[in-house]
Amino acid sequence: MPRATTPPQTLAREITISGHGLHGNRPSRVRLVPVTQPTGLRFRHLGTGVEIPVSSEFAGDIQLATTLVKDGVRLQTIEHLLSALVGLEVEHLLIEIEGEGTDIELPILDGSARPWMEAILQAGVSGLDGRRRFVKVLRPVEVERGGKRIRVSPYGSLRVRYTIDFPLASLGRQSRELTLTPEKYRAEVGAARTFCLEQEIDWMRANGLALGGSLDNAVVYGAEGPLNESLRFHDEAVRHKILDLLGDLSLLGAPLLGFVEAHAAGHALHVDLVKALLADRAAWTWAELSEPVKTPTLFRPALVASA
Repeated sequence: MPRATTPPQTLAREITISGHGLHGNRPSRVRLVPVTQPTGLRFRHLGTGVEIPVSSEFAGDIQLATTLVKDGVRLQTIEHLLSALVGLEVEHLLIEIEGEGTDIELPILDGSARPWMEAILQAGVSGLDGRRRFVKVLRPVEVERGGKRIRVSPYGSLRVRYTIDFPLASLGRQSRELTLTPEKYRAEVGAARTFCLEQEIDWMRANGLALGGSLDNAVVYGAEGPLNESLRFHDEAVRHKILDLLGDLSLLGAPLLGFVEAHAAGHALHVDLVKALLADRAAWTWAELSEPVKTPTLFRPALVASA
């Protein structure tokens, strides 16, 4: 069962974080603004006033990061922030973005969701009136492409099993499975950094990517092992894949009740699964807590499906 001890949540106060993007190495500033009623997650580009709901409807070109596009505004590498919000159950927030032009990349910070997570925990959360609303999976949906696959099936909470398999011996095959709670997110997922292979760096930089990347914000795997002094987890790479997946699942527009199994997937396949699930209206339904909750309690009400 999902956590029923919290109402819909926003932040208790504003947060502002600045930094440079991983790929373009350009500065940007992000302000997380509490809302007064459940509105979901939405971005606002301050230069133009364009607002973009966190929804697969606005997913743009997705290769090495997740992008939202609307009315000429492109917001890139949004997945780490969204992952921290999903992991800590902050599902209603206005996210204001400032940067150069209309093509803006969120700060990479240390390459994980930990700086976002720590800022959210320091700010605290505030409950909103109403009920948490979930996307509840009713039957399996699967997407497969070129040996990569991802599947979601019915489950009473959000559970993830992720497997990666690289030919590089120092990285190889890693697999991890967990049922998501804020406590598990903080302890097992949020601090896992983005990663790449040393052999990919020249290609990426020749194509205008990873210009802001360094060993301070990414784990780089060489033939003999990571070039970084140390890892945060022995299987940090697959944990970061789970981190990315959770951020991409926010494009559903509501938290998921289902079991997601991913093999060698990535951002594009994550988003394809979100779109495939939403397109199959017989595969899911809305579910809410059976009783409205305004303050934390110790019980876990049952879910009731709603049309």
